[in-house]
Amino acid sequence: MIWELMDMARAVSDAVHDIPLEERAREVADGADGTPTSHIDKVAEDVILDFVEEHDMPVNILSEEAGYIDRGHEDVLVVDPVDGTFNCKRGIPYFSVSLAVGTDDLDGIKYGVVKNIPTGDLFYAEKGGGAFLNNERLATKPANKNNMVIASYFGRVVDPHSHDIAGRFNKVRAFGAASLDINAVASGQVDAFYLKLKPDVSTLRVTDIAASILILREAGGEAYHLDGRRLEMKLALEDRSNMFAIGDTSILEEML
Repeated sequence: MIWELMDMARAVSDAVHDIPLEERAREVADGADGTPTSHIDKVAEDVILDFVEEHDMPVNILSEEAGYIDRGHEDVLVVDPVDGTFNCKRGIPYFSVSLAVGTDDLDGIKYGVVKNIPTGDLFYAEKGGGAFLNNERLATKPANKNNMVIASYFGRVVDPHSHDIAGRFNKVRAFGAASLDINAVASGQVDAFYLKLKPDVSTLRVTDIAASILILREAGGEAYHLDGRRLEMKLALEDRSNMFAIGDTSILEEML
């Protein structure tokens, strides 16, 4: 299954690269979550749906654009066709395709693949088998508390507490694609990722992060709800959450 997910991610990447920048943002429909679907999202999702049918993959599908597609199987393919759509539409080279397969919830995820479309970097993991970046094993890094870096979100929709958390770190980066931000923790590029939006703003869906959470955990890191509970989410579009991720549990108190 992991190899099929890798091939699927490459197919999405190839299709997205062929779309001119000025065409990416064109709205073509409304997604299952009620938000507009852009041309780039529709193209990427269609590649995935076609791939599943052509390869007769034994999975149902959960995608933020198409919703839940019951194909009569136990496993679910959890899809974010383009994570970081805003970056993609603006030409900012930081967006991905995120693919995970599992059952029921985040703990049930067995395979995860995230491909950074502009760079070609491929993150992947199989439950119990470790995490990898471009065939090199991933492992989180011990935090140097004198020089820590956090990835976070900022702007008018962000809860002010995010600024307090960011102020506890030496440096802050705001990249704009949660799947890649969490993988940055898994690879030791940053020490933490934090997201807390205002109460009336929709937060992360499981489609955004299912693959990356497996990769993070297989690399030795962990993800949490904001109250410090280990992150758990059902494989359902209506399940949303603020969250944070860390590579070294010694900094857990810094995040609360």
